[in-house]
Amino acid sequence: MQASVAQQSLILEMQSLDNEIMQANTKLKSLPEIEQLLHIDKRITTATDELAVVKSEADQIALELRRGEVDVETVTDRIKKDEARLASGNATPKELEQLQHEVGTLKKRQESLEEIELEIMIRSDAITSRSNTLTTDLASLQTLKDEIAGRLKTATDEINKVIADKNTARNLVANQIEKPLLELYEKIRGNGGGVGAAALVGNKCNGCNLAINAVEMDRIKSLAKDELLRCEECRRILVRI
Repeated sequence: MQASVAQQSLILEMQSLDNEIMQANTKLKSLPEIEQLLHIDKRITTATDELAVVKSEADQIALELRRGEVDVETVTDRIKKDEARLASGNATPKELEQLQHEVGTLKKRQESLEEIELEIMIRSDAITSRSNTLTTDLASLQTLKDEIAGRLKTATDEINKVIADKNTARNLVANQIEKPLLELYEKIRGNGGGVGAAALVGNKCNGCNLAINAVEMDRIKSLAKDELLRCEECRRILVRI
């Protein structure tokens, strides 16, 4: 294929723009904020799940505490009634003895229930503290997530603008390249990892970075400037500079 020196220069310019676009896209996918957000989302999920478990446990403890309070109230009321009856003296000696025994038993029961109630209250305080800590942590994580998301959007917008500008410049260059040459470049680029053309610097192809043997270099030197070269190794368009 024949291509003027100007056309070959345009192909190199096109490749340079494509390289910048590829680099920008790679950077776009590897912004540190992406990994940071994934990490924070995992922490938020873990904390949210734990908070749900803690709240369920808190509800259960609250139910236990209410039951304990009712049991203590019931025993306390019974003691008050028995003590009032003892104080009134309106009972036989045997009944008074039985009442005194019952009051003693009830007071022991009251002490036991109050100890259980105290243990439940301690558990309740601990679970409330854990719930408050998790709620605070989640709020902090969400704030951090919002900040990082903001940085990610800013960085993404900047890179996308670079890509858009480079694509605009690419289109301008593409419009100046003859169709057969452009189609060949695009075909090679599609099969060559995004690189369709490379400069020949000295005796080395900048596409595959391999040296060209002396015989081939002599042949290249003998060719007209508008003869389109292809690297023997990588088959990319080879542009003499």
